[in-house]
Amino acid sequence: MDTTLPDKMYYKIGEVAEVAQVKTSVLRFWESKFSFLKPEKSTTGQRLYSKKEVDLILKVRQLLYVEKYTIEGVRKKISTSGKLKNCSDIQSEHKIVEKSMLLNEVRQELQVIRNML
Repeated sequence: MDTTLPDKMYYKIGEVAEVAQVKTSVLRFWESKFSFLKPEKSTTGQRLYSKKEVDLILKVRQLLYVEKYTIEGVRKKISTSGKLKNCSDIQSEHKIVEKSMLLNEVRQELQVIRNML
């Protein structure tokens, strides 16, 4: 995949689609699914992607088409700010969920004991 882009501030949807080797409709669909993809729009309504967004689109394409992630998997892998989460971030999120579940169990057991009194 040729990922060379001309050096400019914004890229039109057709340019990005060509570089990412996807249809423009796919890019619009990804915008609806990934909150970190929000291109600016010109006064005429043309989508204008920044270099950062183009890089994110290429990463999304890699995750979906090559690494076979699901849409939800990509959401988990890339944070809402558009930064790639590393393994420690994902592990800490799992630990938080586990601790929350444990706290709920303890709370329920304490309520049972309180009702017995």
